Amino acid sequence: MRSRIDQAVKTLRYSPNDLARSLRLQKTHSIAVVVPDLSNNFYIELVRGATDYSASANYTVLIGDSRESWEEERNYLDSFDRRRVDGIVRVPPINPGAEKGRFRGNLPVVYADRHPLDRDSYVGRVGVDNTRAAENATGYLLSLGHRHIGIITGDASSGTSVERLRGFLSALRVAKIRPDRSMIHNGHNDMESGHFHAMRLLTSGKRPTAIFCTNNMMAMGALAAIQEIGLACPEEISLLGFDDFYWATLLRPRLTVVRQPAREIGMIAARILIDHIEGRLSVPTPALLNTQLIVRDSCCPPKNN
Repeated sequence: MRSRIDQAVKTLRYSPNDLARSLRLQKTHSIAVVVPDLSNNFYIELVRGATDYSASANYTVLIGDSRESWEEERNYLDSFDRRRVDGIVRVPPINPGAEKGRFRGNLPVVYADRHPLDRDSYVGRVGVDNTRAAENATGYLLSLGHRHIGIITGDASSGTSVERLRGFLSALRVAKIRPDRSMIHNGHNDMESGHFHAMRLLTSGKRPTAIFCTNNMMAMGALAAIQEIGLACPEEISLLGFDDFYWATLLRPRLTVVRQPAREIGMIAARILIDHIEGRLSVPTPALLNTQLIVRDSCCPPKNN
């Protein structure tokens, strides 16, 4: 009987009605991925990882780009909720506000990369050990002889930004260096804020010998500011970024960065979500992956060391 049915399906070119199946099974075999910036290569790779894993599990993926706006993200979340996706992989926008940023639907959520500071209900979180990664990156600058290091970090409402700043401060404490609050700037993870805060650091009375940007777009903005002022990088100012990107080696100087496994973050986030949807045990959460310091040309010992 099965053989005859299979043959009839082929002959008639029959395809099942997914809507009818979803109504019967109360599942759509689809998930959503919402990221804050699809122009950022990091999030492109994260989405690719999520879609690759989902395809292997026979799930389709709907994608939203919030453009760092909670209002835009909420529109996507509400739309995906109405479309009855089975769950959401979410990278929340910067500074949505604790109450405002909560998703009111009943769908399971896995946070990838960023996560909120406030207590939130979610089934999983995937990212990297941001504190350790920032501590190691700062330690590298200290090992070169830098003692006046500026940092441009993300918004203080983001748990990811808080952890990276914590790692930076921890490295300074280990080196017995008192943190200079004038060297700590909060940006918004875009080129404009990287450029703005780098300009403030570079034109202040106490100019740092190195700048650590905790996001790749801010590192690009900082490099533009350095070149605009006419400083030589790394001879007069070293620059270290967080997140690698495929054209980082085309820049001059080639950027030294902390590389995150973006594709793997997306894959594991999708896996945790789909395992939860299907009632299977998954990897322990939070799942914190290792980073790698990629040393290129944008850092060297300070001039007057």
